[in-house]
Amino acid sequence: MIGVSGSGKTTWVNSHKEYIVCSTDSILEQLAETMGISYTEAFNYVQSKKKFDFITSKFFEKIRDCILTEKDFVIDRTHLKRNIRISLINELKTIAIENGKHLELFAVSFELPKNIIFERLKSRAKKTGKFIPKEVILDQIDSFDIPTIDEGFDSIERIT
Repeated sequence: MIGVSGSGKTTWVNSHKEYIVCSTDSILEQLAETMGISYTEAFNYVQSKKKFDFITSKFFEKIRDCILTEKDFVIDRTHLKRNIRISLINELKTIAIENGKHLELFAVSFELPKNIIFERLKSRAKKTGKFIPKEVILDQIDSFDIPTIDEGFDSIERIT
C-alpha cells in the first residue's frame, strides 16, 4: 500500500480478506486496546517512551513469518518516499532469497485529491478518535513520490 494517511489504504485492505495484514497501526491499535486508551494516546505514549523500535520489530516479525510460510500479505503503511520503498523491497527480497522463497511485489498506490483525504480523515476522527494534524497530512502530500516499476515492483495499481 502506498498513500498518505486517509487515502483509503486500510479500507482497501479490509475489503481484501485474502491477505494477512502487516501494519504498525494495527500493533498500535492493539496496544491502545490493551491499555484502555485511544489510538492517539497510544501513539503519543510510544513516541514519548521511544518504543517505535519495538513496534517496528513486531511489524517485521510478521512480514518475515509470512514470507517463510509463503502466505500472501499486504503491508498497510504510507510508504511515501521512493528511497524508503526501495529499501523495504530490498529487505523483503533478501529475506525471500536467503530462505529460498519467491516473492512477487504488487503495489497499490492511492493518489487522491487533498479534499477527499481531508474529508475522510475528519470522518475517521469522529468515528475512531484517531486524529492526525493537518500539518502532518500536508507534509505527507508534499513528500509523496509517485511509485514506479523500477523500484522493484512487479506491477502497480493506481487508485485516483
